[in-house]
Amino acid sequence: MLSEIYGLSDTEILRKTGRYLRRERLNKNITQEELQNITGVHRKTISDAENGKNITLLNMISIMRGLKLLDRIDSMMGDERISPVMLAKLKGRVPERATGRRGEKG
Repeated sequence: MLSEIYGLSDTEILRKTGRYLRRERLNKNITQEELQNITGVHRKTISDAENGKNITLLNMISIMRGLKLLDRIDSMMGDERISPVMLAKLKGRVPERATGRRGEKG
């Protein structure tokens, strides 16, 4: 069963992520200004993130680092190995870009 997050719009995910960041910051008793001093991310950008507005990925990572939340994205940094079947198909070459699926319409 797919996670229910796939049923949410991108905007809803931004809002939920923002609420999560605010809750974590408040739980750690850190003001936005203190987080700005820790991360170098402007207080307005922190506020934007907490209000579900679109910020850069670099700023999101900085905020998460400042709140000690990088472990939440650690699974994305996992194993970068290619499956043995795919490696055999590629004759040992590691793919650098996707070629798309032939014969399928997007």
